[in-house]
Amino acid sequence: MATQGIPLSAEFDEFAAPLVASGRYANAAEVLHAAMDALLRAEVDEEAYNQACVRAAEEGEASGIAEGDVIARLRAKHGFSTPLSR
Repeated sequence: MATQGIPLSAEFDEFAAPLVASGRYANAAEVLHAAMDALLRAEVDEEAYNQACVRAAEEGEASGIAEGDVIARLRAKHGFSTPLSR
């Protein structure tokens, strides 16, 4: 694994210092590594979510135009009461 020195801004250094002092992390590099892991997971989750949305939209478009009161059918199917009249 390649290593490189990455300078931290004062704000990030102030964030990392108590985490290292508490013993949760051995050094600032471990804090940065944990942050990068979290960012990677978030990016992967976001990409999976975006792909699922695209698939759902494509499936919806391919299914054709819905007839009647779709929302009422969904409410009935899933046991939701109708919204209050205004």
